[in-house]
Amino acid sequence: MSLEPVKCRACGHLNPPGSRFCNACGSSLLFIRPLRLQRKNEASEDERTQNQTGSGQHQPETEVSELEAETLTPGITIDPAGRYMLTRAIGQGGFGHAYLAFDRQLQRYCVAKRQITNPEWDVRTREQALRNFHREARLLVTLNTPGHPNIPEIYEYLPEQRFLVMKYVEGRDLGLIVHEQGGRLTVEESLTIARDVADALVYMHAREPEPVLHRDIKLANILIDSAGRVWLIDFGLSRVAPVQGEIKPDDTQLAGTLGFTPPEQWHGKAEPRSDIYALSATLYILLTGFHPELTRENLSEFLLGKVQPYPPLRTIDAELPLGVEALLIRGLALEPEQRPDAESFLATVRELLMPISHTDLQAPDGSELADETALRQWAEAHWTDAATWLYSTLPDQVEQLWGRNKLAADMRRAVATHSDDMHAGLDTLLAHLDTENFGAERPHLVTDQRSIDFGALSLDERRDVWLKLSNKGRRYLQLTIQTPRWIIAGTKSVSLPPGTHQRLKLTADMRRVEDSGIFHDMLILRDATGAGFQIELHAHLSRWRAFLRSVAGTRNNDWTAGNARLLRTLQAHRGGVWALAFSPDNSNLVSGGVDGMVRIWRVADGSLVSHLDEQAGNALNASYSPDGLLIAITASDTGIKIWRSHERKLVLTIPSHVSYQENIYFSYDSQALISNGNDGTIRYWRLRDGKQVKLIQTVKSALSFTCRPDVQVLAVGCSDGVIRLYDGKEGHLQASLSGHRSEVNCVTYSRDGSMFASGGNDGMICLWDGERGTLEQTIQAHQNAIRTLAIHPDGLLIASGGVDGSIKLWRTNDGHLCQTLSGHSGGVLRTTFSPEGDLLASGGSDGKVLFWQA
Repeated sequence: MSLEPVKCRACGHLNPPGSRFCNACGSSLLFIRPLRLQRKNEASEDERTQNQTGSGQHQPETEVSELEAETLTPGITIDPAGRYMLTRAIGQGGFGHAYLAFDRQLQRYCVAKRQITNPEWDVRTREQALRNFHREARLLVTLNTPGHPNIPEIYEYLPEQRFLVMKYVEGRDLGLIVHEQGGRLTVEESLTIARDVADALVYMHAREPEPVLHRDIKLANILIDSAGRVWLIDFGLSRVAPVQGEIKPDDTQLAGTLGFTPPEQWHGKAEPRSDIYALSATLYILLTGFHPELTRENLSEFLLGKVQPYPPLRTIDAELPLGVEALLIRGLALEPEQRPDAESFLATVRELLMPISHTDLQAPDGSELADETALRQWAEAHWTDAATWLYSTLPDQVEQLWGRNKLAADMRRAVATHSDDMHAGLDTLLAHLDTENFGAERPHLVTDQRSIDFGALSLDERRDVWLKLSNKGRRYLQLTIQTPRWIIAGTKSVSLPPGTHQRLKLTADMRRVEDSGIFHDMLILRDATGAGFQIELHAHLSRWRAFLRSVAGTRNNDWTAGNARLLRTLQAHRGGVWALAFSPDNSNLVSGGVDGMVRIWRVADGSLVSHLDEQAGNALNASYSPDGLLIAITASDTGIKIWRSHERKLVLTIPSHVSYQENIYFSYDSQALISNGNDGTIRYWRLRDGKQVKLIQTVKSALSFTCRPDVQVLAVGCSDGVIRLYDGKEGHLQASLSGHRSEVNCVTYSRDGSMFASGGNDGMICLWDGERGTLEQTIQAHQNAIRTLAIHPDGLLIASGGVDGSIKLWRTNDGHLCQTLSGHSGGVLRTTFSPEGDLLASGGSDGKVLFWQA
């Protein structure tokens, strides 16, 4: 991250480090190098860039020939994109070498496991081993879906390089822990570890189209991390089933580990119950500290069934439970058909643990919950507290106190699936756990009106009605609002946990109709299942009412009439004003600038209400939460700050890992925050604790970002002139839209999500269909770059601000220029309409905030 100022090539202004646009004129600084002196004998930045990227594509630091070496050198990259750089070797087995690698794209450590073939093998054996590696690597990747809490995630399979890249777990292996504990663990500790490993085996053995076998369960391949979680590592590849006939005793490295591997696996006939033998041997050692005297010399007798390496458990320690001894006698049987499968083994371990470790859960209100049924009932009765508990410590408590790994995994899966909506996560979990009861419930929405009549309206008139929505059912309701063109909804989505209600503002705007007469339409409230609730809407046009309004001199706030005027000027900041946001109730405006100040202004008279922040860095954007309780500020060097709006109190700081987070949006239920940074990522943050819950990797050329009001689509404007649309839930690229000839500096959606607009360095405005992504209209709006766009709440008008200092108002239906507003002495950096649409606020590089009124 550069700490040098950046000089604008357009106006010569020196901007703070990390700036993307000039604070004086608003021009793009994307391709301008920071000012710095080149040291003697130091390569220039252009030379370094050329060395790193070649002709625009990142080249790995390593030649292909280096990857052919048996032992790889730290510092080289292992993939064509140069993403994974080896740090050091961390181990090796019969078929593979393991390295600690650094993922330079996502800035994290991982384990890279590489297949190494034995030089003494013949060609046929080598080819068979390679085929096995490819088959098993592809099979292991399937473990990611849906994943298991005791199995590290597989990140990537690199077939050409014979590498498997997976999660790096920071922990200590079980062998070291047992040694520190005097050679053995307690019964409860041992059974708890065996339970978690068995739970992982149940998951692996149930995979389709064929089970995934571990083939080398032992103390060294079980890690315990700092949180006490058990991780099963090194599975599948370090010990691959033999590739030819029966194995000789001197070839044991290919088949397994002495003392842990059952006879059939030495014969190349490993099956799921082979893992149960190894797990039973591991549990036996944990309980007793006993290691069998099995060597290469007596391996042949073991393979013939003449030697049982493990005597009955209680001959080693008579104090150990009979039930545990019975389990291990079955688990260590030499014939695989006499052993239990993973599911039976797990059930027995849970039964053995129950009288030892089962403890009631204590709910947040102090209630004691003895089982899953009690937990479900409490969650329904205390919905919000249960949702918060689910997204914090509940899965860990279920795992540790109840030993219910699968239930804990179901909880974590619900949280991961709905990382930005904890109510949806709780609803999904309860429906999964109780499909016949809770899961079969239908949503029950109640409204205070089934039919709304807006009455007589003139062609230039608007009228508001409030609709009360109440959730009287047991299920969580997520409603998407669908309106006819002449109705504007205050929000596109409504979140209703059971037993709650919310008021929805509906505005009838006759300027959005193209004919006259009586209107009969439907408001549709559609839930997550697709079911729709309908509200009848009525209105009729009245020419007499238009005449009476003109006689009475009623102001209609029609921005398209070309009569907008400057209402008020505020000398708000010393330097460019980048951040502007109206409060949802239209009472306040928050502004932030390059001077590091964030201030709140009273809209009614322009008076200063508060200095919200005096150390905000280069404040780039501001946003109020939909409920008006929070204000989020993004800055170039201080990350994201969340303030409580009424008390003006800082409640959360999210540090930035990049030069800055620029644009920021609240989710419709005010539970999450969505931001984009200059590293080409979009990140979802949970507001309760500031934890990142989702990351979407876009492209390095990303410049601007907006999201549709329902957060289902994310639009990213890029330096190559392309707008890329991403799925807001999964993060997949949906479409690439071309319309601009150069950098796309700004993108914004209309309130109803039916349209979005983009502005670029080419001075053009492109209007796009919000549903289909088709280009509807192109406007050559400014001679120079457009820095900011704002769509009026009624969707009929768009305001553009350019580096030329002008604000222009355009009709969205035909691209007609309604008016040009002049008031800034420098570039216009930000524009925004008030929630009611009666005011337009603009911020400029001159440090001024201007209020405009139609």
